[in-house]
Amino acid sequence: CAVPPWDPDGHLRAMAHRTALNPGRDRAHSPGLGRSALHNPPSPHRRPRPPPRQGRRPLPLGPLARPKARALSSSSPSTPAAQQEPPPNQNQNQAKVRIAVVVPEQAPSHFRYPGAVSRPDPPTWTEVFQHLGSLLEWSEEGVELAVVEEGLDLDQEADVWLSVDADPAVAAALSSEKQNFLGLGRNATTTNNNKDVPPPSVGSTEETARQLFARKNADDLLYMVLVLVNDWVRDVPRVSMAKSKGFLGSLRLAYCMLGNCSKEVLDCVRDPTCKAALDCLQECGLNDQVCSYQCIVSYESPLFESFSQCVLQRHNCMRNFARVPDLPVVEPISQFRGEALTHEQAEDILVGWLGEERHSWKVVTGQNAAYDIFPNQHQVFYRGKRKGRFWYDPVFQARTFDGDLVWRKRHYRVRRGKVPGTFYFSVLDNGVVSDEYWRIADVAEDLSWALLYYAGAASAAGQSYTGAVFVSRDGKWPEARELGRVEAAHAKCGIKMWELFEVENYDCPDAPLDPLE
Repeated sequence: CAVPPWDPDGHLRAMAHRTALNPGRDRAHSPGLGRSALHNPPSPHRRPRPPPRQGRRPLPLGPLARPKARALSSSSPSTPAAQQEPPPNQNQNQAKVRIAVVVPEQAPSHFRYPGAVSRPDPPTWTEVFQHLGSLLEWSEEGVELAVVEEGLDLDQEADVWLSVDADPAVAAALSSEKQNFLGLGRNATTTNNNKDVPPPSVGSTEETARQLFARKNADDLLYMVLVLVNDWVRDVPRVSMAKSKGFLGSLRLAYCMLGNCSKEVLDCVRDPTCKAALDCLQECGLNDQVCSYQCIVSYESPLFESFSQCVLQRHNCMRNFARVPDLPVVEPISQFRGEALTHEQAEDILVGWLGEERHSWKVVTGQNAAYDIFPNQHQVFYRGKRKGRFWYDPVFQARTFDGDLVWRKRHYRVRRGKVPGTFYFSVLDNGVVSDEYWRIADVAEDLSWALLYYAGAASAAGQSYTGAVFVSRDGKWPEARELGRVEAAHAKCGIKMWELFEVENYDCPDAPLDPLE
């Protein structure tokens, strides 16, 4: 792969809009949990959820000489022996929470549009938080967000007040007058005067919120808001569970691990590489999946795979549960080249350029900060040797803590959904099952580009997520005349163009693209 020499400082500058810097450690990829890791169990008002309910977006693991990712056969059990029943929706009877965000009028945010999108100015904070309000509707029932521009009426009721880059006088007034106020950006300040909710330890909530804000992606901005609601107003289960458990936290967890997986645990802690993976994971911050992935990429081993499969997947010692998100509702295309889309045509679209190229597609951009930004992402879709079999082998590079780029490869089983243009993906990766539901959101008739939307869940890991990958034949943007349709396709998925992360693509004749079947 013709990759320029890695310059850590230059790399971080180039990725500044999506990189988290934790104390004492440089992160090579932007952090963030998929926005739908925050989704509630479905309500009776939502459309029926088509995909399976568990699994995990696979980790970028496993040397190519010994692939760890294995596609699940239709008979493979994806439910761990100790799988928990779905928890009830704990927010149904809770009071609504109102969040007010004060921003300067027309103030530019720290988000940026991709270079190919002709926008002279970045999105304003008003635009960003208005979009965040929509994401909250999909993520946490009973929480609503209102944007208040400076100069408008601040004498209104809200349970949580935020300001971003506010005028000093406005920030000072909010800090002195409002309960549960957090100032971000310029003139940062905080008050927590809620007498009904015990305050957290000094600085913890504010520090966590500012770290999430500094990551500069929409998913962590959403999570930041829910952290404030959880700590200052009322319980948000997905936040409180994440903050209370940790990776190796409780006596109950230790009892489960030693009672059911003593060999795997002891083998791991006695091995320097596996133990380093556990220590590294324990240091990762709240909701920092990129940190977690880099830990495993840097310290992967068969012992860690056995540890994860026993502790997480087989016995669910952390008592996790997660559903595949059903919001937003993203419909697949119904027609292609003037005719009704069939299942065979939909598969042909995924197969894409395979045959003329060694890959089906290369990824141009992705929306999910944790999953979609690895360099040199090749998608390889193909029909299997047995009738009705269809496979997906993503091949990409991951960067270790040492700055090395290493190839990674996974192997998915793909099944048709009920509607043409929808697919169920499943994989067993590093001991953890992942199930996903993909849709062809849009595609050019000449196959110059496509937008593929996915939703998945990691029940054994307690995670769920959504994302979208924008792909083309060579990993480059299509012609300018196509960009309006591309933007409309992303909007259909509830994604703004300023949320996207451009993938680093190089000429890679050494990419290991041979199909695994």
